[in-house]
Amino acid sequence: MPKVNPSRAAKQIGDFGEALVNYDFIRKGYEVAVVDHVGADLICSKDGTDGTKKRYAISVKTRRFKNASDESRMYNIESAHLDKLRYFSDSFGLEPLFSLLVCISDDKKLILFTVRVVDIPSCFRKTKAGYSFRFSDKHLVSLKNDPNISISLWENEVIGNDIFA
Repeated sequence: MPKVNPSRAAKQIGDFGEALVNYDFIRKGYEVAVVDHVGADLICSKDGTDGTKKRYAISVKTRRFKNASDESRMYNIESAHLDKLRYFSDSFGLEPLFSLLVCISDDKKLILFTVRVVDIPSCFRKTKAGYSFRFSDKHLVSLKNDPNISISLWENEVIGNDIFA
């Protein structure tokens, strides 16, 4: 009989990522709704300072790096996924955004990157299947300086070292 992993950790971490993006946009003054649809996880809106309404459809992806992980600090944004997000956005008259939450245990950091889908080709290297989103320490400097990428950062994460550890 094959070994079965009954853990729902991947889904739960994904749900956490969506909730943190929700929180991030609420902090920025948006009204946010969770949607369960192909291509988008959240929609949000607020009145802009210029009198226009800002309305977005957001796709959220979450990557978790466990302690001592030797995984490459990158994420491939698949073109097919962006197509689904664009389709959803067009259907409801929203601008598509892509958010990536990176949870790095060794660095005790949560880094949230958000970018307009229209800006992805100018921000990331094109690959066969999409775009290469690199966020190693070496790449973080240029990401932080890119005016097309919004970064929210939670540092010095402390997970209780107590009876539940």
